[in-house]
Amino acid sequence: MKKIFIPLFFILLLVGCGKEPIMDQPAEDGNFYYRNEDLGFNLTLPPEFLYYQTQRKETADYTDLEFFVPTADTNYYQDVPGYGKPVVVRIFNKDSWEKASGEGIYQKLGENKSWLPGGKDKIYTIKFWDEAPVDWQSKWSEETKKKVIEGFKAR
Repeated sequence: MKKIFIPLFFILLLVGCGKEPIMDQPAEDGNFYYRNEDLGFNLTLPPEFLYYQTQRKETADYTDLEFFVPTADTNYYQDVPGYGKPVVVRIFNKDSWEKASGEGIYQKLGENKSWLPGGKDKIYTIKFWDEAPVDWQSKWSEETKKKVIEGFKAR
């Protein structure tokens, strides 16, 4: 009995050590690892997104997941007081994407084929703010956008 117990104990110990990052706290590398099980994607956000918040909006054609970051720029338009909106991930169902894809406002990130009976394929897109608030202009760049895009993964 002891021979079985000892290896099983070490297996359970190793499985428990592989902890996932907590979404609202920076990981060891400073990034935030956002995951959304319901919408089927993960997104890596840079360290500058400290204190970020999200908001979900749904329509018949798409679901928006908006990411907000704190800003002190009172001249910047704010949907949510004290926050700017640098990133919106819009998830279309395939039929709606085909109708809207000519608009060019959102950049396509990926697709997720539904394996559920009656499930719809999802098209993931992203949009960034046109201009950053004054206190974000030194934190925001094309490199930041690139890192966010590279940190996207549909599941």
